[in-house]
Amino acid sequence: MSRSSEIEERVAYGLREVDAERKVEVSLKDLLFTYQTVGELIAFFHDPHKFPTLESVEQFLGDRDRGALHLLWEIYYRKLYDVWPEDIRQGFDESRFDKPMFP
Repeated sequence: MSRSSEIEERVAYGLREVDAERKVEVSLKDLLFTYQTVGELIAFFHDPHKFPTLESVEQFLGDRDRGALHLLWEIYYRKLYDVWPEDIRQGFDESRFDKPMFP
């Protein structure tokens, strides 16, 4: 049996209480933007030889204004920010989906 990593546990935390049949509406363009961004991140992590130096990794990752972090920022704070039902939004506010950090 495989063990999940800390990041997998953090992402899955609290999701059992969400009905798998519930749906939200997302524009096709925003969903494609998200899909393309995830694809680029998979390509980045899949082949470390494409980014042989720390400088090339830093350039790829970027910051809030450019690069991968900028794309993730766009998805998290703009593309998907307003799609959540009220009870899920409240769950975010109450940290119901945040796995507690232990020292």
